[in-house]
Amino acid sequence: MKGCIDVLFPYRNDLRKTLIPYLSTLDETFWFKTSEFYPNNVAWIISHLSSSEDYWVNEIGLKNPCILNLHDDCSPKEILDSYIQIRNYTDDILHTLDESQLNEIVEVPKFSDGWTPPSVPTLNWLFHHVYSHEAYHIGQISVIAHLSGLPKPLF
Repeated sequence: MKGCIDVLFPYRNDLRKTLIPYLSTLDETFWFKTSEFYPNNVAWIISHLSSSEDYWVNEIGLKNPCILNLHDDCSPKEILDSYIQIRNYTDDILHTLDESQLNEIVEVPKFSDGWTPPSVPTLNWLFHHVYSHEAYHIGQISVIAHLSGLPKPLF
């Protein structure tokens, strides 16, 4: 089955349907606001999600170089644009894959913290990993908003 994205990953962008409009309305200072209780800020989380998706899909899954160029001096608009860009790119790739390709094993590097995949690392597993990683970090944005006394995204 070619382009099985909507069967295997139909809800992959649901969090983004709430998050992107929320982020679009945030003042730039909130993007970089930190708390004594929480080490990361919104800019770091969205940059991390974008760069991670780029890394996992391109370098690990496809053996291609990463496409994003995020750095510490990026503006919120550049970060948000990269977040949108990499998902559009990933979705385009998923539309070209067939089911048999998703079962191909991917080589996962050894990480310094000792993390290893909990399941056989197939391309299918890789995409699930990207989406669950995103959900984990998006929850942190609600925590940051709460700690900062700002309205939280309505997930």
